[in-house]
Amino acid sequence: MELRTIEDLQLQSAASKAKKDASSLDQDDFMKLMLQQLKSQDPLNPTDNTEFISQMAQLTSVSGISEMNENLSGLTQSLYSAQLLDASSLIGKEVLLETDVAALPPSGNVEGQVSLSTSTTALDIEILSPTGEVVGKVPLGPQRAGTIGFEWNGVGLNGERMPPGTYQIRANYLNGNTREAVSTQIRSEVQSVSVPAAGGSPQVQVQGLGTVSMSQILEIS
Repeated sequence: MELRTIEDLQLQSAASKAKKDASSLDQDDFMKLMLQQLKSQDPLNPTDNTEFISQMAQLTSVSGISEMNENLSGLTQSLYSAQLLDASSLIGKEVLLETDVAALPPSGNVEGQVSLSTSTTALDIEILSPTGEVVGKVPLGPQRAGTIGFEWNGVGLNGERMPPGTYQIRANYLNGNTREAVSTQIRSEVQSVSVPAAGGSPQVQVQGLGTVSMSQILEIS
């Protein structure tokens, strides 16, 4: 039976650990292993040159990957800062979003638009309370196909201004003898912005709508 020295067992343990944790080794770890290997090699049977060169190549690879990770980390941080800076410029501005919800401010109007694929003899914008009751209406009459803007002054069907809050906006038009619904796009003010720490599209806090992604913004004014 072949007897192994303590040094042999240590080398075997180090080699086994290096193989198991190769993905987590850094440049210093590789250098220590290589120096230990050179110190412990048999003078009559030294490490093969090809094997040694292969290990050196691995060391270079690990060093390059470590440097690349550091560069990517710096680049990610720079992009994060740039996104946050760009998004912060939206605070206080109005953005156009495809939604059926609008926030009526204490003073001022609700503005939006619809896109018709065909002309109509009657286009109406209805304003609904949170309970689903129609409390306001903006009749736009005959319209041609295309984008049509609308504005609700906050006055309800009773002739009085409605309390500030969130309302549902519903648009429909007359197509022949049939009433058909059409999606609405509402303008709302950006109140704050944020960029997810894990990356991704910046988020904007929009009045009355909550948090939405920058990718959902159709227009900035």
